[in-house]
Amino acid sequence: MVTLYKMELKETEKRLLEAVSHIVENDGFTKIGVNRIANQAGCDKVLIYRYFGGLDGLLVEWAKRHDYYSFAYSEFIDTIKRVKDGNIKQIVKDVLMCQLNYLKDNVLMQELLVCELSGHSSFKGIIEERERIGHKLQEELNKFLDRGGDNNMSIAIIISAINYIVLFTRQYHKINGIDFSKPEAWERMEAMISKYVDFIFDNNCL
Repeated sequence: MVTLYKMELKETEKRLLEAVSHIVENDGFTKIGVNRIANQAGCDKVLIYRYFGGLDGLLVEWAKRHDYYSFAYSEFIDTIKRVKDGNIKQIVKDVLMCQLNYLKDNVLMQELLVCELSGHSSFKGIIEERERIGHKLQEELNKFLDRGGDNNMSIAIIISAINYIVLFTRQYHKINGIDFSKPEAWERMEAMISKYVDFIFDNNCL
């Protein structure tokens, strides 16, 4: 009986999380609400409060599966801990390139960032979780960098540039004469990110 309950619990949680994805993908976050999610999942809205503590808790749990920096730590931490000093530069590049390509190809992540910028309180928990995990990853990387350099700011600027360019080019293809509707523009961006990382490490490595 207990096993069956646990199986049902997991299945209901899965349906609720999938319902959030369905609504966001088709209508955006402006249509997100407890009633709409429950109807889409085919369950009582009370279960959202029982399993997730409410809408905010559900969105945070959803973000852990779709927000890049909410799961990047677990993706890269083992590699970072095993790395030799000379290879950490490539790991930083990998983290940033993965962010670029994940965001570029993931409409759900794009919608999440757009709605966060609106300042809606429902996204506070997601933002705090991303900041906590992202900073935790940065601290691991900082072990290989000179503490005298402003490494956090350097990486923050690159992360922000990636977010802005991907979101801006959803509607407007050109930035400073560069047409991001063409694959070669993204290839140029990857090459420039790589150069920025080289600059950070060449000037800040231990």
